[in-house]
Parts: sequence; C-alpha cells; structure tokens
Amino acid sequence: MTMLEVHASALAQIDEAYHEFLIRYDATKKSVFGFVEGKDDPSFYRSIVERFIPEDWSVEFLSSGNRNKVLDTEGAFDWNRFSRQQVVFFVDRDLVHFLNPHISYADNVYVTDGYSVENSIVTRDVFGRLLQEIHNVIDWTDQERQSVLTYFDEQLHAFQNLLVPVMAQIALWRQQNIKANLSNLDLSSLVRIVDGAVTSTSGRESIEAKVGRLSECVGAEASPVDQQTAMEAIFREMGGPDKLTRGKYLVWFLSLIANDCHSRIHHFVQAYRTPPRSKLTLGPNNVMAVAAPRARIPASLSAFLERTFIPYIASRSAQAAV
Repeated sequence: MTMLEVHASALAQIDEAYHEFLIRYDATKKSVFGFVEGKDDPSFYRSIVERFIPEDWSVEFLSSGNRNKVLDTEGAFDWNRFSRQQVVFFVDRDLVHFLNPHISYADNVYVTDGYSVENSIVTRDVFGRLLQEIHNVIDWTDQERQSVLTYFDEQLHAFQNLLVPVMAQIALWRQQNIKANLSNLDLSSLVRIVDGAVTSTSGRESIEAKVGRLSECVGAEASPVDQQTAMEAIFREMGGPDKLTRGKYLVWFLSLIANDCHSRIHHFVQAYRTPPRSKLTLGPNNVMAVAAPRARIPASLSAFLERTFIPYIASRSAQAAV
C-alpha cells in the first residue's frame, strides 16, 4: 500500500490526530512521536522527553482529544509499518483502574501513576519553586522554607479530603456511563481559603450541598445517598484522596494556594512585611504551563522512555554510523 493509500484509508476511519501524524511522518527525519489526550498535556511531556533525547532529535505531540481516542489510535496503527518505540501513547489513569483493575495496555502506552499528568505536578517541591521562582520569595531560611512546605502538605491533604464526596460521585457516574462535563465544576463555589486554611465555602459544608453543586455544574443527576456513601468508603479505602483526585482540580488548588501563601508570606518568613513583587501573574489558566517544567520526572515515565524512545534513537544512530 502506498503512502497516499494509507492516508486515504486513515481519513475514512481514524481520528484527526492520526491524520496529522500521517502528514507529518517522514521516515528520514530524526523524530519521535507521542499521542496525548488534551491540548495542555504536551507542556508536561515535552519538558521531560526533551531531557532524554539528543539535541538533533525532536519530539512531536499530537492531541487526540480524550483517553479513548488515544487508545483507539494505537489500535488502528499498522505496527508492521511503524515502530512501537518511535510512536508512543500517553493516557491518564483517570478512575478507569479504580473501577476496573484488570486492564492491560500495549507496551508503547504510558499510563499516569495518579489520576492524570497534573497529579505529578502538584507537589510540595513544585509549590516551593513557584513561590521562589515566580512569586520571588527568596529571603527565607531553610527552617522557614520547610515550614511553608509542611503547610502546603497539610492544605493539600485538606483539599483532597474535602473533594472525596465529589470524586465518589464522579466515580459513580463513570461506573454507570453517565455523561458529566467535569470541567464545568466551579471549584470556587465549593472550596476557599480562610486565614490560610482550606475549607468549604459558606453553605456548602455538607456532603449533600457539595454533591448538589457538582450536579448543577456538570449537568448530571446525583446518585442515591446510599450509593454515594458506599463509593466514598471504597474510594478512601483504596487511597483515592491521595492518588485519584482529579488532576485539573489539583492544578486549580495549586494556583490558589501559591497565590494565597504569597499574599500571607509575612506569617511564614520573617524577612517580609509585605509580599515581594511577583515575576508574573499566576492563575488556573497558566499554572500548568508554568509548573510543568518544574516537576520531577515520575520514575514510571523515566522507565517508559528508557524502553521506547531511547533504544529507538540508539538503533537509528547505530544504523547511520554503518
């Protein structure tokens, strides 16, 4: 089959990301490819992959739109034509494994450790770097810095636990294949920071109020209370608050807590009476792009790249040297 025939066939049945891949692909170029879910994902993966590959190689990312489309694309490839070490797929764990632990993937599919890539970014280390490198908090002692990081750990834990009823309801919708636009949740109507402490917004302290607001925002009906209670217990038992809180909600929290801590830095760092001038405005819309390059590489992702892109590049380099 010629390249044109391959392309025509793809246009008839495969998603746009695969079409774009076929247009970009050139067997002679020093390129590796990664299919991701959303438009924000490349900012995280690119900053990591480029640390692994030689300077004369490039990585090209293609956004498929969602988890299922990424996996559908992997299944549609002719792997006799393309290398699984050159073309890989990155998907979020989501709640899929929580609801069905017995799922397997092809060797060139990477699944995040937590709910999504964002879960690897919202950490105490990244929080500390945002304060220092973006909010310009530099005149702190080691002891003061550790105090601030401990504060972050405590507030992150509080945020994750406040959202347990929300995540339990989301898990029920997932389990029952009920559509809900999770991006529409107005987190500021559920969570706020008062005097440095993460707490529920006024009037939304109860589980019923939180789940009711979630349902209003995402356009899906709340499950019966007994189902919510049972799912919440399972979610907690399986470590859901720490591992499976939705990543985009955590990113929202990261910008909120970083900005609030900056505004109250005089409570933590003796050198400041007023907050230092920030280098840029940090908010939910840009925090992912700002924070991602400052995140540590998850060990699982490092191992994945070591068995895909790295040996492929080494093999191509060896062939070129002959």
